[in-house]
Amino acid sequence: MRFRFRRKGPLALTEHVFIEPRSLPSATKGISFKAVFSARWILADGVDHYTPESIVITELMRIATPVTECWDALDSKGAEDALNATLGHVRQIHGLPDSELSARAQLTLSAKARADAEQYHEDRTRLARLRYLKEQLYSDPEMVLLEHLERRPGDIETLDIKDFQRLSRSLRVGGSWWYPLLDCLEALSKELPKQHGDLIAMKLLLKAFKDTLPDLIDRHGLRDLADQLLKDPESSHGSLQKATDSDK
Repeated sequence: MRFRFRRKGPLALTEHVFIEPRSLPSATKGISFKAVFSARWILADGVDHYTPESIVITELMRIATPVTECWDALDSKGAEDALNATLGHVRQIHGLPDSELSARAQLTLSAKARADAEQYHEDRTRLARLRYLKEQLYSDPEMVLLEHLERRPGDIETLDIKDFQRLSRSLRVGGSWWYPLLDCLEALSKELPKQHGDLIAMKLLLKAFKDTLPDLIDRHGLRDLADQLLKDPESSHGSLQKATDSDK
């Protein structure tokens, strides 16, 4: 026995509210709008489907996603207006040339999503300010000093510009030399054979320190390790492993 529950033949104008909210992406990373759709549609003769509503909501999501993903999460009203301007035009449903569809949507943000979006913008604003300070301010020790005095004018009698010169030099040299050098050593360690990459990177550093700043080697208790690694390649790996194991 066959049960035929499918809707067949011509369908009249249908109006429907999809009360279950759907998630639509926003331009704010990790934050989604909640959308409730109201739709009107006509499916012509020959459309045979158990749930035409599923066809319609799938089409609405397909149309809505590229619209909302261009809008900041905190501008839900702007995103809603743009989305309704798109959905309000009567259009065919994709793959059904004899159909008609128009709709409206209401966009909202949950309390948590709004809080996350506000925090995201606060973090981005702070990051942009720090980048500006790095690029425009901290390259010049006098500007660092003036920026400090602007925030704390009472310190004018006690400040020493040498401290700001030292800070500026440290930031500039660190960004230009030390950080790229450490990145290079890390990349060297990863690209060489697994069992030898760390060893070679360590030997390069120890040789440089031993040749130029031997006192630094002694100060940090690395004299024995440096001597062993740099004079006896056969046992270098074992010595490094022992030193590593002793630190665990």
